[in-house]
Amino acid sequence: MLDRIIELDQELFLYLNGKHIYWLDPVMLFLSSYSAWALMCIAMIAFIYFRSKSWKITTSLAFLLTVGMSALLTNLVKMMVGRPRPIHNIAWKDSIHAIEKYSESTSFFSSHSATTFAMAVFFFLFVKYNSYNKLFGYLAILWAAVVAYSRIYLAKHYPVDVLCGILFGILIGILGYKVLGIYTKKKEELKA
Repeated sequence: MLDRIIELDQELFLYLNGKHIYWLDPVMLFLSSYSAWALMCIAMIAFIYFRSKSWKITTSLAFLLTVGMSALLTNLVKMMVGRPRPIHNIAWKDSIHAIEKYSESTSFFSSHSATTFAMAVFFFLFVKYNSYNKLFGYLAILWAAVVAYSRIYLAKHYPVDVLCGILFGILIGILGYKVLGIYTKKKEELKA
């Protein structure tokens, strides 16, 4: 059963990675870069800080802790599983579209997907529950989805790696926001 899942995962990877457009290469490289991630993180923190009605610093720190927890846990899983990246498959050297540098890091599951979805989901919940235009939240989710797809496009991850990263990121984003809610509610009760 597991062998069949891996086989289907590889087939889907080859199909999706084969659907590349050369003018999109620099766009995908940028979206997948740590510079783009840092810019989005700063933009989301600034939005959260300046739009928070209360608990500005607490909410901003909760966002950062959620993102940090996602990155830490994802990298622990990657070290334990040790699945090689698609770019490491020598048999595919001439048949895949790999434009990012070779790296020693492993594939399962996608840290980019997990972290961007943790950011986007936390941000979406902040926007939703603070009565701001939900378009901002939807744009964050769209950004995270494009970043997740870029990892397949760049031959860094298999689709299962990306899917698991997305699901993990959603879970961490929700948990981070819920913990913030519990914390602020308890603090409000203590003040009253």
